[in-house]
Parts: sequence; structure tokens; C-alpha cells
Amino acid sequence: MIEITQRHQNIIGSKAAISALETKDHARLLIISDSHENYPVFEKIVRRYGAKCDAVVFCGDGICDISRLLYAAQTDSKLMECVPPVIAAVKGNCDPSSYPLDSASLYFSELVELKVNGQIIMISHGHNQSVDFGLETFGLEMQVSESRIGFYGHTHIAREDNINGYKMVNPGSCARPRGGQPASFAIATVEKTFTDIAFIRMKIESDGSTSFNLWNPI
Repeated sequence: MIEITQRHQNIIGSKAAISALETKDHARLLIISDSHENYPVFEKIVRRYGAKCDAVVFCGDGICDISRLLYAAQTDSKLMECVPPVIAAVKGNCDPSSYPLDSASLYFSELVELKVNGQIIMISHGHNQSVDFGLETFGLEMQVSESRIGFYGHTHIAREDNINGYKMVNPGSCARPRGGQPASFAIATVEKTFTDIAFIRMKIESDGSTSFNLWNPI
């Protein structure tokens, strides 16, 4: 069960859960981006995959959905069981810096460095690094943060780039995909010596049912 407390860099979770993630072998991260207030889709993903992951990474544009998830989970025990113990989220260009939750507010920055399994993972929405036009600036900021893995959103296009030993991953948009892609997200398995990325596409049928399938964006 997640503790709804914000810590260093506005990461949500208990001190114990955040510390455990820093050294946990075989850590799994649920990476979601650009939900744009389509909360039902966001919740479907968490219900399906959250319980098997150690953290949610949200790459911006839809931070209200983080707040709605945590609010709903307080009165829905089954949903609470699906929420990973750590949430690392950044604000996108369409997000405010804070969003209300009960009588308090959640706060979000534009850049987060999440420590996982002995590695530093840089998380940003990507608009400040102009990812629409290339990943050079994003890569330079990764070097400054001494991270070899970076997650970003903004383009709504799923892709994985490995450039000079730096892995840069966009999970795509779970609500408003572009470039002919399906709605998607990703799961990262962080090992000591490598990180594996699995992209998952979604298809919502007319009856409201949702199918999830592995796929390889090109």
C-alpha cells in the first residue's frame, strides 16, 4: 500500500519504499505519459499492471490523473492494492505545478532523478529539451545528472533510442497517440547491468473492454 506523502524531488511514497527501490534487484517500473485527463484509461493500466510493479513513472501532461488515482484508491481497496509503493511524476507543458488532493496539494517539478537498483533515472516531460526536434539536449541533461537511462513524453510517439550508451525511452501516449501509433505505455525492468523495455499497446473495444498486447514501435 502506498503512503501518500511527497519526499525529495516530490516523489510520492514512504521513506522505506523509496529507499528499497534504490537497491532493489529486478525492479519493474510502469511508465505512463500524456494521459491528458483520460482518467478511465489511466486507471485501467494501473489496475492491470500496477500490482506487479515497484513504481509508477509518469512523464507529464495529465498529473490530475495521479491525484484522481490516489483519491479513488483511498476508498477502493482493490485499486489501492494495484498502486505501486512509489510514484515519480513530472509536470508537462499542459500541467499546473500543483494539484489538489483532499485538503492538501500534490506538487510536481519538471525534472526528477529517480534512483533504482543503483542507477539514476532521469524523468522529464521533454518540452524544455525540445524533444520534438531531437534528443540532443535531453542527452546532455542526462550526462549532467549522471544518468544512463531517461524517460520522457510530449511527442505522443513511443520509441526507444540507445545513443552512445544512453537509453532514452518515450512510452507513447495512453490517451492521444500520434504518428499512426496505438495508445501505449511501457514497463521497464531495471537490472544491475542493463534495463529492458517492454512496450504495451492498448485497444478499447466498443463494449468498453480493453486488450493489452506487447508490440515493438518502429
